Parts: sequence; structure tokens; C-alpha cells
Amino acid sequence: MKDLFYLQKDSIYAVPVIHYNMEMAGEVKDVFDLLQPDCVAVELPETMQLQHLHAASRLPDISVVVAFNSHLDPLYTLCEPCDPIYEALRSAMENQRAAHCIDLDVDGYPDLIDIVPDPYAINKIGLKYYYESYEKIILESKPPRTAFDQHRELYMAKRLKELSLTYDKILFVGGMFHVQKVLDLVDRPKFPELKHAERDSVKVCTLSEESCRESMAEFGWISANYEELRERVDSGDFPPDRQKLILQLYKEASEAYVENSGHSFPGYHLRNIMKFVRNYSLLKGRLMPTLFQILSAAKGCVEHNYAYEVWELATDYPYLSNVDGLEELDLSASDIWGESKLIQFHLKEKGRKNFFQMHRRKKKKDYRFKPPGPFAICSYPPEDVVIENFGEYLKKKGSQIISEEGARTVPFSASLEDGIDTRETIRHWPEHKLYVKVHSKPLGSVGSVVVIFDEDHPTGDEGAFQEKYPWRTTWLGEHDQESDMAFYATPMSENVIGPGISRCEYGGIMMSYPPRRIFDIWSDPDYFMFERKSEVLLAAAIDYAVQPLVTYVSATPPRSAMKSFASRYGKKIVYLPIGQLSPVTLNKIRVFHVLEGHDKRFIADEYID
Repeated sequence: MKDLFYLQKDSIYAVPVIHYNMEMAGEVKDVFDLLQPDCVAVELPETMQLQHLHAASRLPDISVVVAFNSHLDPLYTLCEPCDPIYEALRSAMENQRAAHCIDLDVDGYPDLIDIVPDPYAINKIGLKYYYESYEKIILESKPPRTAFDQHRELYMAKRLKELSLTYDKILFVGGMFHVQKVLDLVDRPKFPELKHAERDSVKVCTLSEESCRESMAEFGWISANYEELRERVDSGDFPPDRQKLILQLYKEASEAYVENSGHSFPGYHLRNIMKFVRNYSLLKGRLMPTLFQILSAAKGCVEHNYAYEVWELATDYPYLSNVDGLEELDLSASDIWGESKLIQFHLKEKGRKNFFQMHRRKKKKDYRFKPPGPFAICSYPPEDVVIENFGEYLKKKGSQIISEEGARTVPFSASLEDGIDTRETIRHWPEHKLYVKVHSKPLGSVGSVVVIFDEDHPTGDEGAFQEKYPWRTTWLGEHDQESDMAFYATPMSENVIGPGISRCEYGGIMMSYPPRRIFDIWSDPDYFMFERKSEVLLAAAIDYAVQPLVTYVSATPPRSAMKSFASRYGKKIVYLPIGQLSPVTLNKIRVFHVLEGHDKRFIADEYID
């Protein structure tokens, strides 16, 4: 059995605590079970005793006591399982013992942050040595003791003295800064008359689920595990070890991450996270990390999606029920605790078209593409070769642009790396140093290519909109050397140059690899939100790309909304101005021919220049 610590003054047994801390709440529960006091007195305003007792009786459900004053902002006091003050009240009511709030109600008490050791140390050294360390810090730092502090301590001492005339054994739970002073004042023969602050009204409310996620002092994962062990009367592991809880949190979040994202979670991730979060905590003078540090470690060592899984699991609190139908408040952390840190997640979603992937047979040699039916339109093979070669060129160009964006120049040391940087070498010629290029590791290859030759624009009288490229369709590759293609172009009936042979002109094309995966994008409801045909092509290119890069060729760059859309699904748009490409090549590719059936391929040469 572990050694328990408390201060004693005659019939008064005092436990000095740090508010809203799991380790402290566990100490109070253990001391209560050991002493079995007749009465519990806590450091909460006496004027709100009924409301605080009501809140404690609702545990493990979350409550908030709201005190209203006409000329001041509402005062919020959060009631949660891991607060030692409310643990004392709860234990008293569960064991049918008297419970009293004995503090003076004051307005304008300053928000002070005590300089205290990390309470996790209690698990290792016990509350006695922890409290001695705290007293040493107070002795050295000599924090100011305000008139509010003196008045509150006098009032609590007076109330304890009055209670000691009625009860044989009193458990007093109060803040470390006040407890010893209160005990010293109990022996005073006379106390000054002190008045409580005036309150218009005081009521007990509860918090919404989203508000609980943000506002609980000990986040949901810690509080839920504390509550689970508290219910096991014979548990020897109470309170739970915070370090083990954090490790288990990361492990369970990794399982959800693998299931929801489809990515793997190798073992080194967990090792890196625990090392990172340990060092982060030590830099901030703590033994265990805060929730902000836990999430930051997950973001930095893995990615935002994993950090979001950690956040969702860490802040989930399963004991919200509100069976008595209290008013539900939607408060933020800053409403209750003041200024707080904000953390954001930039999530990457699964590709929306993953379920369209065709599952080929295990033996690739048994797989054959089937040609289109006899009444289907088809392309002209020589033009297919040209445009596929152009698509391959744009794929390589996109990868090259990304690689060059991350390139840097360094002085030559032992290797020429990716070649000599002539410009930097000449610039530093007086130094007699050779400079070389170092390209960063590429993000990946290009999975789709989009080329926008022209957008539809309003034409005609009074700005009426007339489509220049009304024909929109999607073509599947005929074999594994061709890509799937979607495009908008001039209509087939506009320029017929031979029997079943029509000349058309692209307005924009999208090519995606590998082939035989794309459904008709022009009738897909996922793309109805996009008004521009160019953006429909780009969105489809992002959805169907099996590689992280999409090359986009146009006269104007894509909107930031399209870049955000790509980022959401783990893709990156590589923009290439169309003016950087050869006009001769573009004109050659832009014109194409449509044949009415495969039989027309045998005569197409006679009509196509």
C-alpha cells in the first residue's frame, strides 16, 4: 500500500492539491477511503454550495456552475471527475457524509498561474515530497499574497473551526497555496466579519459534446480512464499512470488511422512520437505533455490525419448523458480558462474514385483489353501515338518542375551531386569555390495530365453565352499503352471531311493513367458543383490520379480552391503555363479526328492530311 500524505491540525485533516489534476484527484480519493471522515470541507464558495453539490452528484457527467453578476461577465466553474475538490464532494455524498463549501465568494480574483512541479511526479515520489518541493518553490519565489487571499484564508479558517465543534474528523481539501495558512489561522480567537460578493443568480448547466471536447481540463481520454478505474473498488492501479495512458492513446489512434486512411503505421512512428513528445515536455519544464503537445507530436512525426485521429480519441468522453435535462451550454476553452492555444488539422481524404478501380485477374498474361463494339466511334491511331507521347512528356515535365522547386545550391565538397551550378559558381568566382545542385527527393510521379487550350467565353449579341466546345465525352484506352481521356471539343457534325470521318478541335483534355478506370465525368454528380469545364477536367484528374502529382497546362493557373481540393486528397497540382510549350506542337495536337467505327481506320489516310 502506498504512503498517503495529509496535514493535520487536531481533528482537521487537510490535503493540499493542485486543481483539475488526475493525480491529485486520486490522492484525495485514497485519503478519503483511508480516513473515512465525518465531514468534508472544500475550497469552493459557500454561497454556491447547493449548486456545487448538485454538480458533484451528477458525476461522471460534466456540469458547469454559472454565477451571474449584472455588471460582470458570468463566472464559470467546471465540474469534472479529475478535479480533487469535486472528488472530495463526490466521495462524501457516495458515503453519506456531510459536505460543505467553506470558501469566501469574491469578485475579481486575479487569474494567477502557480509555479508548481509537474503533478505526475506524485506517482513516483508521493504527495509528501511533492508538497515539500512546492513549499521550497514558494519560499524562494515569494509570490504576492493579495487581500483576496488573506480574506479567503481567514473565512475558511473560521468555517473549519465552526465545523470542528460539530464533527470529530474533518477532511479539508484546498489549494496548496492556501492550506497551511488556513490551518495556522484556525486557532485565532476572533475572526473579522467578511461579506460574500453579491450574485444575481447561480445555476447548474451542462456542456455540449463539442464543448466538452474543447473545454475539459483533463481531456476525455484521461478522465474516462480515471473513471473506469475508480469504479473498480479493488483496483491496485488507481489512479492510472498518465504515461501509459498516452502511449495507449497513440496506439489506438494508429489503428483508427490505418483503417480510415488506408496508410500503414510502421513501428518507428510510435518510437519517434514518444521521443518527440518527451523532449517537447522537458523543454516546457514538464514531465508529461499537455494535449496540445500530444497533438503537435502526432502532426510532426506522422501527419495531420493521424493527429486528427489522436484528437478525436483523446477528447471523446463517453459519460455524457444529461439525464436530468439541464440547460446545455456551448462554451469554448477561452470562455472557461481564458486564453488558449489553437491547433488546426489539414486533413487529406481518401480518393473519391477508389471504388472505381478495376480488379484485374491475378495472372496479367490472361488479361486482354476488348475493342469497342462495331457501332462505336473511335480515334485515329497515328494521332493517338502523338498525344500519348505528349502526355508522357508532360508527366516528366511535371516531375521535373517539382524536383527543381526543391533544389538548392551548395559548395562542392566530395560529390558533384546533380551537376555543377554554373551561375552560382561564376557569382562566387572570387572565392575560388565550385557550386553544385542538389535536388530534393521527388514527391512522386504524375498520375494525370490536364491541358486547357481554350475556355468557353460569352459571344454574340448582348453577351449571350454560346458554347464553342459543346461536345463533352469520356474515352477509355483501347490497350494498356493508352490513357483514359476526357475532353470538351467542337461537335462532330461541324466539320465532316470524309465518309464517317469528322475533324474536331479540343478545348481541353484530361489524360489519366492507367487506362480503363474512368466513368463518364460529364454526367458524374460529383462534378456538378464546378461551373467551368476546365475545372471539371482538373477535379476528375485529381480524383482519378493514382500518383500524387497532376500536371495542369493552361494560360492561367488554377484557383486556390482547386489547390485546396487537391491537397485534401493528398495530391498536388503542378502548373505549367501553356506559353512555355511549342505552338507548333500544340496546334498539331489540338486538332483530332473522330471515326465512325474501326472499319473507317482503313480508309482514313485518304482523307486526313
